[in-house]
Amino acid sequence: MIYGSEGTQALFTGLATQVIYGGCDADTAEFYSKASGTATTDANQDDPNSHLRQRPLLTVDEVITPQVGNCTIFARYVEAGFATQVVLNARLTRFYERIDWQRRLSAAQSAQPLLLERGLSMSLSSHSHEIIEVATSAEPTPNLDRAAAAIMARIAEDAAQQSGGKVQFSSRDAMRGGRAGSVEVKS
Repeated sequence: MIYGSEGTQALFTGLATQVIYGGCDADTAEFYSKASGTATTDANQDDPNSHLRQRPLLTVDEVITPQVGNCTIFARYVEAGFATQVVLNARLTRFYERIDWQRRLSAAQSAQPLLLERGLSMSLSSHSHEIIEVATSAEPTPNLDRAAAAIMARIAEDAAQQSGGKVQFSSRDAMRGGRAGSVEVKS
């Protein structure tokens, strides 16, 4: 209704990965039934003279009510001279049903939320006259680390000045480490 028939068709055909949940409308189910292609099956496997018949890989009913899981996934891959499509049924797991996320969520219940200050604007244009040349290398570069630390210190100083000393500045590494190493910046 929102995109019209042409816009809907463009969305259906243009997206590389599509997840179709059961319970879709008949027109959508018909589109995906046709898009799934056909399968050739033997009408009677016991009779060697039986005829083969073709059927949609997914019928309209199978799109509306997946046989296995709770959704059907269409994944397409196209490049010059080659195209393929994979159709599979899946049971999607909500993140809070996973054991690893349950551990994360239970561990985070006692943590204080990280509050971000609003209303600050950062402009490094006053420092743009300085050019730091750094050679790119796979090896650790102390010069790059020192330059990054200097720039971060300037940003912390600017934030502290704009907020009247109310902003707490923490490095990314400190936040990743449970915010144990956070440093309060005061002007």
